[in-house]
Amino acid sequence: MHVQFFTSWVKAYAKQALLNNERRLVVLSGSESWALSLLGSIDVVSETLQSNVNGHSTCLIYGDSATFPANVQKKRYRDKLGSESDVMIFVDSPFTIDAFAALSGTLKAGGLLFIVIPEINKASKKSLFFNRFYALIQAMPRHTIITESQAKLSSPSISIVEQEHKKVQGSYPLGCITAEQYQAVQAIVKVVTGHRKRPLVLTADRGRGKSSALAISCAQLLQANEESVFQIVITAPDLQALTVFFRQLSNSLPNAEQRGNTFTYGKASVEFIAIDQLLKQPIKVNLLLVDEAAAIPVYLLEQLLSHYHRMVFSSTVHGYEGAGRGFTIKFQQSLARLCPQWSSLHINQPIRWRKNDPLEQLVFDSCLLNAELPVLPAQLQINSDDSANEKADFIASTVFKVISAAELVTDEGLLQQVFAVLVTAHYQTKPSDLQLLLDNPQVQLACLYSKSNGQVAVIAVALLMNEGKSYGVDKADVRAIKSSQRRLRNHFLPQSLLSHCGFEQAFDYNYLRIMRIAVHPQIQQRGIGLHFLAQIQQLATEQGADFVGSSFGVNAELLSFWFKAGFTMVRIGFTKDKASGEHSALVIKGKNKNTEQRQQQFKDNFYRSFDYLLLEEYKTLSSKLVHLLLTHNTKESLTKLSAADIESVYAYAQGERLYSSCAFSLYQWLKHDLLTHHKHTPTDVIQHSLVLIARLIQKHDSDTVCQLYGLTGKKMLNQHIKEYIALQLAAYQAAN
Repeated sequence: MHVQFFTSWVKAYAKQALLNNERRLVVLSGSESWALSLLGSIDVVSETLQSNVNGHSTCLIYGDSATFPANVQKKRYRDKLGSESDVMIFVDSPFTIDAFAALSGTLKAGGLLFIVIPEINKASKKSLFFNRFYALIQAMPRHTIITESQAKLSSPSISIVEQEHKKVQGSYPLGCITAEQYQAVQAIVKVVTGHRKRPLVLTADRGRGKSSALAISCAQLLQANEESVFQIVITAPDLQALTVFFRQLSNSLPNAEQRGNTFTYGKASVEFIAIDQLLKQPIKVNLLLVDEAAAIPVYLLEQLLSHYHRMVFSSTVHGYEGAGRGFTIKFQQSLARLCPQWSSLHINQPIRWRKNDPLEQLVFDSCLLNAELPVLPAQLQINSDDSANEKADFIASTVFKVISAAELVTDEGLLQQVFAVLVTAHYQTKPSDLQLLLDNPQVQLACLYSKSNGQVAVIAVALLMNEGKSYGVDKADVRAIKSSQRRLRNHFLPQSLLSHCGFEQAFDYNYLRIMRIAVHPQIQQRGIGLHFLAQIQQLATEQGADFVGSSFGVNAELLSFWFKAGFTMVRIGFTKDKASGEHSALVIKGKNKNTEQRQQQFKDNFYRSFDYLLLEEYKTLSSKLVHLLLTHNTKESLTKLSAADIESVYAYAQGERLYSSCAFSLYQWLKHDLLTHHKHTPTDVIQHSLVLIARLIQKHDSDTVCQLYGLTGKKMLNQHIKEYIALQLAAYQAAN
């Protein structure tokens, strides 16, 4: 294809996209040198390649190609969220669908996204995911696939799409473009003028004018408070994510003075401050805005809430992608606990491109970002007031089935239903998880179906990974892992057991790892999950797995589920997950006599070091989680209580001796106490015991424990400990 022909075609193609206020995709199937000869004719691409612009070009290049040097860091593509681009080029091997989905949202209306791939037909034959991906591209007439052998292109016809609204400034007050955007501006201003401790959560898919709404609100507040000292601070994961915000602020307040990252209007100001600085040195502000909040660890957002009392959390929540669900699920649970009167607002209508934009539609469909959780018919549900027999009958009537990837891609409805349920289990589901499901030969999908009156529905889904000795690992791989020279994909369990737990024979066994397990939200807390997990364990036995295991962000509620199913804690990671703020846990269960013994060894090793690690690596674990872990220890592993220990405990409880004189004996006694009838311990007694765990076992200082549990001081804390001991000692005497 002649370059001049491509140049005229692509100009007309981009013009048509701009007239329709939409973005489009072009796949270039051929060599990189051929693709360069075509794309180099586009001015912004040529300028970017020649000047090697890094960071501020409106042409984004992603990938690992020497022909097209990338200006987006491979693992930092999320830093670009909140910015805008005119052209985007993907030359990536293998193709990173997560980056594609995320970066597509930065492309402006009239923009083109180019994917360069050597041979599209070969790529789609090797991958069910890409076969589906390219089939969707071909089914959408506004996207184009060009091959190197192609002689010419049909001239793009100019067809104008009727739009629900025209993109005209001033359609609504304050220069807002949609009613929803104006409503968002009013809600942000109300955070300042209304009651304290009522944060606003503003969410939207990309291109909905969320960042502009923040800027318009700031302009209004600065104008209203220009004669008084009034400070607004905005923070984000990266300053570059605020490109749109600062541009809109300049447009809305052209007379403001800008110096660096600070806008000043009279005595009022808006300033960018990094989140670590806001936490390290809290300052007095009238309003704190947190943009792209989903990309900030939840535990940091919680810390902000404790320091600042007028806040807006704004974030892109693009379907299920990335940390978006972590923000939606995890953080909003925290808000409900810490600020019960928080409010939320979601912007639906796009601004930066038209409704049903072709590129957005492709991303939604190909990555199942629009997969909606099906509502279960009444006859397929278990009700909380059903009898135990009715619940048992319902569970017994369910059907367990392993579904192949080939079955899924031929049934789009089933694929969407399965993935929608799967997404509910995990706050960090990514488009690449769909790719993993369809393309990885070590992955299996297990489903639980419910049937009633001819109606069938998927009520539980699990994503499983086969790992270990039978799945392509040799002695050289094991040596490389042991010497920290490499890490294998698809072998998380044996690799962790070898590297972190010193289990030298880890790769002598086969494992079934449960990557995700989800029950439809309408029928959770009814025993379905444990039944489903039992079915998965049976599958593991039939397939010759020696161990079943899983890894997840640990909290007391989730770990309790795994303990009920007979799994053992093997390891807790030393660092917190950035999105959830939780430590990762590894649990395991042996499937034969030999591996059951190994399971017990793992358990013994975990508890042998647990107390020691609590003082440093695990010092931020919740007392509730520590309680759960300690109640699943075994008495055999505890130091036997001496007569002197028991005497010290009684003496302290009766006020005869000081706390510090008895602390060690109290510590030893409490660990034994937690293993006594813990399954039948009332909730109020458990809650009472958390204070003792925090003080005696976790070694938190008195002030910290008092603050955590609402105690007025050391005297009340000591009285609390004495009351618990007296209560438990009385219970022992009554039982004996």
